[in-house]
Formats: sequence, structure tokens, C-alpha cells
Amino acid sequence: MPRELEEISALLRAALRDKRLLLIVDDIWQIEHATAFRVGGRGCALVMTSRLNDVAQGLAPTPFDLYRLPVLGEENALQLLATLVPEAVAQYPNESRELVQNLEGLPLAIQVAGRLLYNEMQLGWGVSDLLDELRQGASLLSAQAPGDMVGHWQDTTPTIAALLKRSTDALDDLTRQRFADLGLFVPKPATFDPPAMATVWEVADPKPTARVLVNRGLLEPLSAGRFQMHALLVLHARSLLGT
Repeated sequence: MPRELEEISALLRAALRDKRLLLIVDDIWQIEHATAFRVGGRGCALVMTSRLNDVAQGLAPTPFDLYRLPVLGEENALQLLATLVPEAVAQYPNESRELVQNLEGLPLAIQVAGRLLYNEMQLGWGVSDLLDELRQGASLLSAQAPGDMVGHWQDTTPTIAALLKRSTDALDDLTRQRFADLGLFVPKPATFDPPAMATVWEVADPKPTARVLVNRGLLEPLSAGRFQMHALLVLHARSLLGT
């Protein structure tokens, strides 16, 4: 660690030595970045989050210390949307339920959709057209990211597409192209097995690439050897095909 960072960590460690606190370190991209945040005393607990499976596994002392956060079930997803924009859910219950179904329970997508709906309601405009757009999902890519993610960027408010691009920019060119090729699958949900991936990628063994995409949080393993790409990632993959 740079000396300045070591000094800050030492000061935090001294300040927290006798405290009882829960420390949450969000969105770690490299295992070594976590070192500076191990500053709590005996009365402190530390929770770290990462979208990268291999990083999460490297941070967890044992497999029992690793928790994989699932997407929201339909009722919980609808409850989240109702918390964000209660009037829209009350006035358009069927459309709202269909919306959270199409967004596949992704909290990020629901949070952004809720903010867009809230803005429409505040302006006194009807939200039927926006609900139709959100069900298709494309308008979410150009929407601004939630405020709690702005601090990860400098001098800009990132869009959802920019946040997703940060993950795919970390891939090598070939793997990024293969991720984009998965956008050809029909979404909602986009599920496929290794033979399908092998066909699209024109390779004999798709497992090495699939393993990388799973580790980077861009592909979700399902049962029976199948994989899923969530709706927003499908849209992002398709956008990469056009670049």
C-alpha cells in the first residue's frame, strides 16, 4: 500500500480498536484492495461485497463465509418498486408486476425504473408509455445510475450502460466479443447450455470463456449445466455488437 494509505489505515485501526461497529466495504475489484480496510478491532464485523466471483472467493476465509446475493423474487421486487413509486404501482398494478417480471428481479434495474416513474408522476404525466419502454428495458441503459454509485466516478454521473461497460472493458477483446455474441439469444430469460455457446462462439470447448464470464459476474450458472444472462446484460451485450 502507498504510505499515505498505510497511515490512514493505522489511524482507523487505532480509532476503532475498542468500538463495536459493522464495517461494509462495497464493490471490491481486486483482492489486494481489501487490505487497507481490515481496520476493525475485536468488536467489529467486516462485510465486503464484490461483483467478481473469484475476488469474493479470495476474500472469504472459508466457503461458509461467502454469501451469493440472489435477485429478488417477484413479490419482493414489486414491494421495492412500490416503495420507490407507490402511486404508479397503485394505479398500474398489472403493468407494474409485468415490469418487475421483465426486469427479472434485478434491484439496480428496479431502482432506476422506479426513479424514472417517480419523475413522470411528479410532472403529472401519465406513465403508461414509460412503463411500455421500461418493460423493453432499452431506456434503462441510458438512464443515470443511482446516486450511491456516483462516488465511484470522477466529474460525471454515470449511466447504467457506463456501469456495465466498466465490467466488460476489463475483458480481453476475444472474451468481450464472445460476451457480446451471447446477446443474440432471446432474452427474458436468456438461458443457454454449453453446446449452444460452443456453436455461437465456434469453439470446441466453451468452458474456459464461460468460466471467465461467470467469475466476472456477467453470466449466471443455473442448474443442470445451463447458464443465464439477465435482461440488462443482454441489452448491454447487444449494444456491444453495434460498436
